[in-house]
Amino acid sequence: MIREMVEAFVDATMQRADISVALYRVAADVGGPALVEQVNQRTRKAVETMLETAPDIKSPPDKFAIEIMLSAMGGAMRSLLESGASPATVRKAREQLALLCQSYMAAATEKRI
Repeated sequence: MIREMVEAFVDATMQRADISVALYRVAADVGGPALVEQVNQRTRKAVETMLETAPDIKSPPDKFAIEIMLSAMGGAMRSLLESGASPATVRKAREQLALLCQSYMAAATEKRI
């Protein structure tokens, strides 16, 4: 599930990279933070709901863990967009982001004593 989510995020972001760059640039403008917060809440809730159905999760991650994962994805993609990354770099980043998010969610969903 996490891999598919990451792949969909990267694909959607890169499908119209010009629009994605513009959206990242205006996110700090007037009204931008409120819009970003709305999108973040919707996305976090969707990921929470998705992970609740995962059969291999020991305990669901808390909201903060999901926010950290989504922030890592967003930050990485913004960096790639702003640097004009090559298609090969984007493919490599896609794999690395999937690994990062899968590993983090595996750690975040384990019961701690």
